[in-house]
Formats: sequence, structure tokens, C-alpha cells
Amino acid sequence: MRALDRTDSSGRQDAAVLLLHGLTGTPVDMHYMKDALVADGYTVSAPLLPGRGTRPSDMFSLCWEDWMSPALAEYDKLARDHQNVIVGGLSAGATMTLDIALRRKPSAVVLCATALGMGNPIAYLAPYVWRVLKQVPSPASDLVDLNAGAKCYDPAPVRAVAELLHGISLVRRRLGEIRCPALVAHAVNDRLVPVRYAHELAGNLGGPVTTLFLEGTGHAITVDARRRDVAEASVAFLRQAIAAPQRAA
Repeated sequence: MRALDRTDSSGRQDAAVLLLHGLTGTPVDMHYMKDALVADGYTVSAPLLPGRGTRPSDMFSLCWEDWMSPALAEYDKLARDHQNVIVGGLSAGATMTLDIALRRKPSAVVLCATALGMGNPIAYLAPYVWRVLKQVPSPASDLVDLNAGAKCYDPAPVRAVAELLHGISLVRRRLGEIRCPALVAHAVNDRLVPVRYAHELAGNLGGPVTTLFLEGTGHAITVDARRRDVAEASVAFLRQAIAAPQRAA
């Protein structure tokens, strides 16, 4: 894993944010949100997850727990130094955020384009074929801002899709156990993860939920045309969520 992209600020010494990028992306996915949170005084950690940022074949041997273990270790490191730890993520990173919320006690979660299901039904074959079919062409991008700069693996590792489906199965039936404040943000016209999954997520979480449904952006809402709106909404949400009393578990 590469060195963490972390910035410490004196404004909110009791609050830190862990940001998790997408399935085959990099911390660039969370760059705009990170900058907005740092400017508001948070300590922010945006690690490069195992197998990313190199080549698709580096994900062939990795399972869900290989992704979760370093994310949990970074959460625990932040929790040692900060009273409040928030977790946020994009797509598969948001699915991981849900799993962290089930294993730890974050003060809040920021869920952007959460992969709670897949728009392409063929993706559901991945758990059955990944041992023989190692990679496939990545789905066509639905970015509105073609200069957004987000880079993902192409071809896509089929094992990674299978492991994401496993992660979804772990969290989907337990959403009601997540009681911390949550921001659910999603593109109305998301082609990779249809917006119906965001409505399902918002309706089944066990704590207070704030929603943000966006026109004029594709799946990667943290880097696409509405990225600044997502970042600003996240800052505003956390200003209220961290100050609010937490619901008892």
C-alpha cells in the first residue's frame, strides 16, 4: 500500500475522516472531498487500497477481507487520536464504509454512489466465472465531465467484481444495524448502480439519513461535474451530524 494521503489541521483536532475510493480506482476519486474536509479542519486519510494503482492482475488474488483489513487498521489508527471518526466512500468504497460501520462505531458515514447492487445483470455471474475468466472490458464510462481525471482499471478484474458482490451480501441484510447519521448521495441517472439502490439504502439504514440526489452527473459523483456540490454537502452534513447526539445502539 502506498503512503497515506493525510493532512492534519488544527481546526477539528477531535475529528478525522477516512475516505475510500472506488472498486478499481485510486484516492483521486476522493480528492475534491478531501480538500473540502481539510479546509473545514478535519484530519483526512485517503489510502490506496491493495491491488489498485498498478495493474489489474494485482487484484486477481485479493478477496474482500484483503481490502477491509487495511481499511479497518487505518480506522483504528485514526480512532486512537480522535474522538470522532467519520468514514466515507465512493461506490465500492461506500460498500466498504457500510461494512466498517458494522464492525466499528463511526460518528457518521458519507455514502456516495453506494454499490448496493449492479445495473448490469451479467455482473452477477462474476462469482461463478472468475477462476477461469480473469478480466473483461470495463463498462463504458457515464462521466459527464470528460476531463474529470478519474482513472480505473481497464480491463476490469472479474475477481474484484465477485468480491464486491460478496461485500454487498454481507452488508445489505444488516443495514438497520447502522445507527450513526448517514449522508446518501447518488446520481439520478447512474448507469452502473441505478438510483433505486440508493433509495433502498436510505430507507433501510437504522439511523438518521440525509439524501442528495443529483442531476447532471454520472456514477463517479465525487469527481464528475457535480463534485463540488457533493463536497459542500458532505461538509454541511458533517457540521450538523458531529454536533448532534448519537442514537443509542
